[in-house]
Amino acid sequence: MQTQSKQLDFTGQKFFCGIDMHRKSWAITIETEDVSMRTFVQNADPDLLIQHMQNNFPGASIIAGYEAGYFGFWAQRKLKESGIECLVINPADIPTTNKEKNQKRDPSDSRKIARALRNKDVAAIWVPPVSVQEDRQYLRIRKALVKDLTRNKNRIKAILELNGIRYPAIFEQPGSHWSRRFIHWLEEIRLTEETGTESLQSLLRSLNFHRSELLIISRRIRKLAQGDRYKRDYEQLVTIPGIGLIVAMTILTEIGDISRFSSVDHFRSYLGLIPTAHSSGEKDHPGKITNRTNKHLRALLVEATWSAIRTDAGYLHTYRRYKQRMKENHALIRTAKKLANQIYYTLKNGNN
Repeated sequence: MQTQSKQLDFTGQKFFCGIDMHRKSWAITIETEDVSMRTFVQNADPDLLIQHMQNNFPGASIIAGYEAGYFGFWAQRKLKESGIECLVINPADIPTTNKEKNQKRDPSDSRKIARALRNKDVAAIWVPPVSVQEDRQYLRIRKALVKDLTRNKNRIKAILELNGIRYPAIFEQPGSHWSRRFIHWLEEIRLTEETGTESLQSLLRSLNFHRSELLIISRRIRKLAQGDRYKRDYEQLVTIPGIGLIVAMTILTEIGDISRFSSVDHFRSYLGLIPTAHSSGEKDHPGKITNRTNKHLRALLVEATWSAIRTDAGYLHTYRRYKQRMKENHALIRTAKKLANQIYYTLKNGNN
C-alpha cells in the first residue's frame, strides 16, 4: 500500500516570538493569533531560533521582538536577513500587569513581548544603518573619554589638596590649569614617599594618554564631518547659534535620518523636551519634562542653548522674556525648544 506523505505547511499563518535577551541565553515565547504555543530557553544565538522556526513552522510568517538596550541591533539584522520580521521595542512601551512587575522572570518577560506583538500594542523603534550606528558610537566614545579625563583631573587636584600643595602664582587662575607648563610643574612634584609620588605620576600618565586619544578622535570626527555622508547637513547645522563640531555631529549621528520624524513635535518628543501630562475631566496639570528622552542629546542640547544665549541676541531675548514669567530652568527648556525647532527645520528644508 502506498503511503501519503504529510508535509507541514503554515503558509499564511502568523507566529509571534517574544525574546528576552541575556548574554548567554534567550527566553523565547511563541504564540499564534489564537494559541500560546510554548516558552523555552536557548543559547543566545539567532541562528538557533531561525532553525527552530523553519523546522517546526515552515512557510509561516514570523514576527519577533525584543527590548532595546545593551545588546543593540545585531540580532534584529540577523533575523531580518533570514526573513523574520523583528521589532526592537522600547521597554517602557510594553504593556505590563502589576503581577508581572512584582514577579519579574525571564519567561514572563518573553510572554509579555509575544502578547504585545500579537495584540499590536507596541511599535518598533528606529534601527539605524550600521554605518550610522558605528559613527554614533565614535561620538559616544569621545564623550566617555572626556568624562575619564575630567575624573583624572579631579583626582590629581585631590592629591594636591590632600598633601597641602598650593599652586604657584602663575597658576592661581583656573584658566591657566592643564597647559603644558602646568603639567610640567605637576611632573616635577615629589611627595614624601615614593608610593605617593608614583600615585601622582600614574594619574599624569593616564591624563596624557586620554588627552592624546581625545585629540586623535576629535581630528577623526572633524574629518568625518567633511565626508559625503554628513557634509551638507553639518555645514547647515553649524550656522545655528550654539552649535559647533561636536554638537552638530552628535545630532546627526543620534537622529540619523530627519525624515523619520513626522513633525517638529515628534522631534521634540524624541529629544525629551515635552512635559508629562496629568489630565482628568476639566483639569489639566502639565508636569515636568518627560524622562523619555535620548539621554545623549537632551543634555547636549541644553548646553548648546546656554551657548546660544551667551552669543546670540535673539536667543538672549527669548530666554529673558520667558524668565520674566517662569523659573529659570523652565525658561531654559522653553528656549531649548526654540533651538530644537531651528535644528529640525534646518535639516528638513535642507533635505527637501
